[in-house]
Amino acid sequence: MTDTPRTPPARPDPALLAWIDRLALGLALVAGLALCLLALNVFVDVIGRAFFKTPLRGTLEMTAQWWMPALTLLAFAYTERRQDHIKVTILLDTLPARMRAWVEGCFGLIATALLVGLAWHAWHEAMDSFGYRETTSSLPPVAIWPVKFVAVIGVAALALQTAATSFRHFTGRLPGGAADTQGEGEAA
Repeated sequence: MTDTPRTPPARPDPALLAWIDRLALGLALVAGLALCLLALNVFVDVIGRAFFKTPLRGTLEMTAQWWMPALTLLAFAYTERRQDHIKVTILLDTLPARMRAWVEGCFGLIATALLVGLAWHAWHEAMDSFGYRETTSSLPPVAIWPVKFVAVIGVAALALQTAATSFRHFTGRLPGGAADTQGEGEAA
């Protein structure tokens, strides 16, 4: 019988990071629901047009103002958690692994600060929109003020996840982490 080398168990993430990850997953599931509702909305519109000569009024507005923003903005944090955003790593690939992790962590902190500023601005925009109950100019009018709060939630969750990713870079907890020297676009 041969002994296989054992790898030490991975350190569990702090509770706050686990909560941020669960939040990102939950919002991604809501984004998936928005995608299903978009498809259902369009399906009902097409069936109404084709068979009953009556389209579902407001489909274009609901698609553009409700479903598309929800499915994109709410999925950003989960995409960050999985490290699936597009990155250009030409300069980072030349750095030693530990230095690369620190540089990415620092850029993550800068991104977090920018995202917090964006979330703050989005909050004020959402409150203004709520104040006058913003709608589209179509007939029937479609309320768009609620989706402004979806933008706040999505950007704030992305800020949290970016901060969590920075922490993971600094502590070597990112999957593939500082030990991974292979470029992102390279084959294994």
